[in-house]
Amino acid sequence: MTTFTLITLALVGVYFVWLALFGLRKHRHLVQGPWLFFFRAFFPNWKFYHAAGSAPRLYARGQSADGAWGDWQRVYARIPHRGLHLLYNPVVNLALNHQNLVDHLWSDVQDLPEGADIRERVTYQLVTRLAHEAVRGGRWGEVPMLAAAMPEAAHFQFALRMDDLFEEDRVPASSELVLQSPVLSVEVGRWS
Repeated sequence: MTTFTLITLALVGVYFVWLALFGLRKHRHLVQGPWLFFFRAFFPNWKFYHAAGSAPRLYARGQSADGAWGDWQRVYARIPHRGLHLLYNPVVNLALNHQNLVDHLWSDVQDLPEGADIRERVTYQLVTRLAHEAVRGGRWGEVPMLAAAMPEAAHFQFALRMDDLFEEDRVPASSELVLQSPVLSVEVGRWS
C-alpha cells in the first residue's frame, strides 16, 4: 500500500471512531444522536418493512398558475438495463441514492419524538428538494423523474406513501399515506 492509502484509511478510521465516541457520549445505552446521522453517508437504510413488497415511495404533483392540480405521480426511475451497467452505472446509482433518501425520511417519520416537527430534519429538506427537482422536469440521465411531464407549475406538493413497487405510477388505492407536505412554491428558495 502507498503512504497516501494508509493515511486515507487512518483518517477514515479516526472519523468513524470520533463519530461513535461523540454520538455515544450522552446516551451510552442508545446508538442514536445528531452526530450519528453522518454515518448514513456510508450505509444504506437497513430497516425492513412490515408488509412484504411495501416500501416508502415518493409522489409529487404540481399546480398550474390557474390553480388546477395535476395528478400525483411516483418519483421513480424507469431505467432500462444494459450490459454496461454492470461496470459503469452512475445514473442508476443516483436514482438508488434518491430512493435511499426517501427510505431515511420514512425512518425519521417513524422515529420522530412526540411534538417534534419533521420539517426540521435534514432528510425532509433533501426530499423537498428532490420533489422540487422532479416537478421542474428533473432527469436521471436520459430518464425523466416523473412518468408524465408536468405543465409549468407554480406550486407543488409531495407525499410519502407506503405502497407496492409493482403498482402503477399513479397512487394505488391500497397505499398508506405517511406524510404529505404543505403547498410549496416552485420558485427556488421560497421553501428552503
